[in-house]
This record gives sequence, C-alpha cells and structure tokens, in this order.
Amino acid sequence: MNVNDATVLKSIIGTDEATVDDKGRILVSKKKRERLGENFVIALGQVGVVTAYPAHTWAKLEEKVIGGDDIINHGRDMFSRTIMATAEDELKFDAQGRIVVPKKLRELGKIRKDVLLLGCGDRLEIWDAEQYAIYCEDEDAYGIKRRDILSRAYLQMTGRFQ
Repeated sequence: MNVNDATVLKSIIGTDEATVDDKGRILVSKKKRERLGENFVIALGQVGVVTAYPAHTWAKLEEKVIGGDDIINHGRDMFSRTIMATAEDELKFDAQGRIVVPKKLRELGKIRKDVLLLGCGDRLEIWDAEQYAIYCEDEDAYGIKRRDILSRAYLQMTGRFQ
C-alpha cells in the first residue's frame, strides 16, 4: 500500500482503561474502534491474552496458516487449533461503541472487571488489569507454555523446523 494512498490504515496505538459489564461488554475509544474497523475478529493471542484483529490483519494470518498447499502438516494443525479454534469473527461494535467479548474468551483470557486495552499496531490486546501487572513483572515467563507451542507450530508449519 502506498504511503500517499488515502486508504492507508493507521496503527492501533495507546493504552486505555475500561471495565467489563455484566454482559461481557467493553467500551472502546472511538480512535481504536475506527482503526480496528467495522468487522473484526477476536481470538486468544500468543501469550493467552484476548486479541482483536482488524479483518485485513486476520486475513493475512489465515492466508499464512491455511493458504498453503501443505494441508497435512503437524505444525499447521497445532497453530490453527491454538489460535483459530478460539476465534470469533465478523464482530461489530454496538451503537454505544462497545464490544462483547464472548464468555469463553473472557474465561481463557482471565478477564474479570477492570481491563486495559493495548494498541499493538496491527491488533488490540484486551488484558485483565491484574493479569497485565503479572505479565509486566516477568514478561519472558508469562504465557511461556502457549508461546512455546505456537513458536514450535509456526516453525514446523513454515518448514523451518522438523
């Protein structure tokens, strides 16, 4: 995409505080909503945090995982089970700018009441505030098992590791 193109997509940046209501809804700032897009995907991300992907970013991930000819690939299977099996697609914001995080993802992401919305460029991470504090204490250790599984799966899927 050309930098001078009027349709250049802007990165999702910044950190916002929010709360989860009884129905699992979270109010997202207008800027983050605009940058996330009208339709988006939510899944459990690399370290076990709930992650919202703009449709175009998710499409790139899908292409990488399921776009190849190698459908019999253990790494591909592991990667798709770990990420795609938790995903919900074609999500939209309600009229008040809230997103509903499905219950299964709130549970997997350990999301309770107070959350932080972290703009990470190509995605929005939705962290339980307490879990984020734990993550910040030792970033290398947080979610290590999940990260290792995904890293191994990715290397096998791409043929860089046997």
